[in-house]
Amino acid sequence: MVLESELALSLARIRVDKLIGDIRVPQKTLKKLNDRIENAQHTFVVSSVAKFQTTLIIDDAVGSGASINQIACKLKKAQNTRKVIGFAVTGSLNDFEIISEV
Repeated sequence: MVLESELALSLARIRVDKLIGDIRVPQKTLKKLNDRIENAQHTFVVSSVAKFQTTLIIDDAVGSGASINQIACKLKKAQNTRKVIGFAVTGSLNDFEIISEV
């Protein structure tokens, strides 16, 4: 939302919430790909009924791609979108498998 306000853009969006519980584990602290995938599955919730043909997910940083990949899966499963494009400002896929195709 900072990007939207800084660029003075009025964009339609699908709301994706990051759950914050008693034990919140930042993705960057997890070294194993399976741990990152599992953490992302339980961290993000799609709380929108908006529908779009194509959705752009913007992330500040990508390590394994687990967060973007899991959000994309949830958007498609909830039928919020047909096509997902992921964009990250910075990232490194060192020591991780390539992001899977959703």
